Amino acid sequence: MLLLLAACTAPDKEDPVVLAFPEGFRWGAASAAHQIEGGNTNNNWYQFETLPAFADKVAEPSGDAVGGYTRYEDDADLLVGLGADVYRLSIEWSRVEPSRDTWDEAEWAHYRAVLEALRARGIEPMVTLHHFTEPIWVQDLSALDCEGGPTDANLCGWTNPDVPAEFAEFSAEAAARFGDLVDEWTTFNEPGGYLLSGYLGGLFPPGEFNLTASAIQANVIPVAEGLADGHVAAYAAVKAADTVDADGDGQPARVGFTNSIQWIVPVDADSPDDVAAAERMQTLYGYMFPDAVISGLLDRDLDGVPEEAHPEWANTVDSLGYQYYFRLFVKARPGFPPLDAVPCDPSVLEIIGLALDDVGCPEPDPDDVTTMDNENYSPGLGLLATALAERYPGVPLRVTEAGLATDTGQRRAESIVRELVGLKAAMDAGAPVDGYIHWSLTDNFEWARGFTPHFGLYSVDRDTMERSSTLGAEVFTTIIADNGLRQSVLDTYGSGEHLSPEE
Repeated sequence: MLLLLAACTAPDKEDPVVLAFPEGFRWGAASAAHQIEGGNTNNNWYQFETLPAFADKVAEPSGDAVGGYTRYEDDADLLVGLGADVYRLSIEWSRVEPSRDTWDEAEWAHYRAVLEALRARGIEPMVTLHHFTEPIWVQDLSALDCEGGPTDANLCGWTNPDVPAEFAEFSAEAAARFGDLVDEWTTFNEPGGYLLSGYLGGLFPPGEFNLTASAIQANVIPVAEGLADGHVAAYAAVKAADTVDADGDGQPARVGFTNSIQWIVPVDADSPDDVAAAERMQTLYGYMFPDAVISGLLDRDLDGVPEEAHPEWANTVDSLGYQYYFRLFVKARPGFPPLDAVPCDPSVLEIIGLALDDVGCPEPDPDDVTTMDNENYSPGLGLLATALAERYPGVPLRVTEAGLATDTGQRRAESIVRELVGLKAAMDAGAPVDGYIHWSLTDNFEWARGFTPHFGLYSVDRDTMERSSTLGAEVFTTIIADNGLRQSVLDTYGSGEHLSPEE
């Protein structure tokens, strides 16, 4: 491995950089507060992990997570070791505002120290303001019926117009306090994932199932509207509050959100019904929220065509982050909620008591199945860059998450290299992608799956909280140093029809 690193960090006519990324391309890694910090007891995920009503929802509680709250200097040093120039992290809303309209100055000071540690090392922070967690007072999971109506201790969730306003207040406070350190702001992490996992599939807080057309209209679409209102209000708040150009590029605040989007394809590409079903699924999963806050359109009836105009939401995205993990096949199935379509995802089908064979879904190749039980498909990262560029012309793109759940360093390295090959091809064809941020810097708490899935460039011993470099980190370091892929890296990690076996 040391020989490979040496070869990849010095000029070598026998081993040239054959896929060079543009000058100024951003390289980094990502994390989220609740997943790494530990001790987050004031938010909805703490309730989801610990309340008896949700005992079957989460594999294990987050507890101390991976000690990121106290090890932020160590983790900043890991970024320096990678050669990264950007770190995507989140501020835990429930720490700095544990009760409505009450700031915790010690917690604000903590996050300032985190951001200063990054800046001192030459790393630009990209701050996410809502990464799947919110204070209990936003929606108390122990009182989901909200009997008696909203109170300061329980605003009853995103359908209450007070919640978008409160989120904007928090966002403005963060921007005012940290504008001298932060120019890159993300309002929401994966609002579509938050919506579908929490309000359709019951996998995230508040654990609701709404799988009929009437239930979706009554209980899901109003939450989507509240999230869009929250993004728009936070966008304006950050723009107004952050007036300091921290990195000297002439723009004090660039504000966007990150969009979870997978490569969704029909089971039978020659079947018009399957093709239409896949398009409906992609609209709901990957396009609903960006359509709203970029184009000002809402697909209320989920027919795949956004038709309801919301000009008050439009053009509130300076940069669109997108996050890719797997390929998903979709099969048309009349009457199957909510889209007359079946996602060929074993975990989704299990919820409703079906298996892949029951609905005509193909079995994924076991060589490409990750430890999250989905299918790694490396070309998807670049294919989605092209699709997003075509749907949202003029909007800058950045890969804000891409990674692989695996216990095998070789597989992680192969995934990084192969995804970057596809991404570079899309960029060469015109996709305006300005950076690649890997998920994740370290192993962490992977929400309902607990600590079993490992996404980290650095593994974590949860007894000691010590971080250890993986082969993925070492190969990624060579790529960053070269701002591209050398022939030896492509030969070693970029060839082969399938990933190497899971150890």
